[in-house]
Amino acid sequence: MPVDPLVSVLLPVWNGERFLRASIDSIASQTFRAFELIVISDGSTDGSLEIAREAAGLDSRIVVLPLPHDGLPAALNAGIAAARGAYLARMDADDLAVPARLERQVAYLDAHPHCVVVGSAVDVVDAQDEHLGIVRFPAAHADIVGALAVGRTGLAHPAVLMRREAVAAAGGYRANAFPSEDLDLWLRIRHHGEFANLDEPLLRYRRHPAAVGIRERGRQQATIRALVAKRRAARDPSPAPPVNLRANGAAAGPTYHFECARVTHHAISRRGTAYAGWAAKRPRINDVPLRGSPQISRSAPASSGSTTFTAPIVTALAGCGT
Repeated sequence: MPVDPLVSVLLPVWNGERFLRASIDSIASQTFRAFELIVISDGSTDGSLEIAREAAGLDSRIVVLPLPHDGLPAALNAGIAAARGAYLARMDADDLAVPARLERQVAYLDAHPHCVVVGSAVDVVDAQDEHLGIVRFPAAHADIVGALAVGRTGLAHPAVLMRREAVAAAGGYRANAFPSEDLDLWLRIRHHGEFANLDEPLLRYRRHPAAVGIRERGRQQATIRALVAKRRAARDPSPAPPVNLRANGAAAGPTYHFECARVTHHAISRRGTAYAGWAAKRPRINDVPLRGSPQISRSAPASSGSTTFTAPIVTALAGCGT
């Protein structure tokens, strides 16, 4: 009799054939083997569905859900309904999971029963797989909650592993919160347990012009503002302590979450030098200068022995509607 997988990986795709095969392969190559990969085609009209079906024909752990186009939250909810695992992992069709991602995150949730969502740092790459930098998020639950409460990025959505029962108790994803459906879920699921982030980069997070965080930036800003305003209006009692979003201990300004999609990989040159145009003028939103920016460290592979430097750039990450 078949044994249910412990992890169900949710990978929604809408016309994402360019990077889909590599994304699927990165999950199929995980060191943790007790998973199923659910590829949800959200009405794709390119070759995405064919790529997913081809992969499913080669690996029985891959399940394909072809759906009419109804948006990302609906696709994710369909994946949750089909999932058999006690844990749900998010994955985007343009990102790459490092081989030990599921192994590390499953071990963490197994060891911390009060944690319902665990994320990780992300290694930011461009469309050509060029390494741009590593972005890290608050590690402690209180700091993550404090960041989310004011609309800052506390978790990278495509890098999380969640307890399915907590997601269900929170009501799943809501269509009216897109493209910030992740922030909306975090603000509800926090009542069912704790958050955590691993310091190790477990996802190669791809930035390119077609990414939702760039494509939907204006709508995203409005949705985040509405979610934060709704929380404040409800006088939510959850704490919002000072947050540490930067490696050097400085906190990002309140407009960080709205600004995160503005600067893409052009902020760092191929040689790792901070982009002069960005450095010459602090980023602004609605003509209000940012008071602080999260830092991204651009590190060469460990085997190279190269030094690490930090450039003050802002990248569109989960919580910004990825």
